[in-house]
Amino acid sequence: MKAFPTAVQFRPVSPHLTTYRQLVNVISLVCFVALFTVAALIFNAQVDPNFWHGLSFIPAVWTLLWDLGLMIVTPYQVRIHGWAEQPDDLLIRAGAVFRKYEAVPYGRLQFVEVSQGPLQRRFDLANVTITTAGSNTTIYGVPTQQATRLRDDLTQRGYARLAGL
Repeated sequence: MKAFPTAVQFRPVSPHLTTYRQLVNVISLVCFVALFTVAALIFNAQVDPNFWHGLSFIPAVWTLLWDLGLMIVTPYQVRIHGWAEQPDDLLIRAGAVFRKYEAVPYGRLQFVEVSQGPLQRRFDLANVTITTAGSNTTIYGVPTQQATRLRDDLTQRGYARLAGL
């Protein structure tokens, strides 16, 4: 496999994405661990005490471990995530454990969407979703002002390439 070029300068996503994702991880951890723990306690109250009491807490423990793992990996994911605008395409880099590089040719763009949830607005973050003729990809955690600029630039480049067909 050919190595990815190291000369490409990727623009990083906002460092606030780490805080945002960690907050989402904590909310998920509290909600799901509490839900599974309450369900296990209700199950244990209904069933005779035996072997099943310990096993009923497995979903709560699994969720706790999963969310703690996400909290450890999240800073590395955010640090790697970024994009680079090339003359012919947009390169997107993501993934801390499993790296992913995507190239989106401007001529294949169908539409570009900027989305933002209420918690993302608090951190001035937006997601840029790029849809092409065959797939779609998302750049998470782009500052809002950069996201709207990226949307306008990609749309303009897509129209320019489409006119040349």
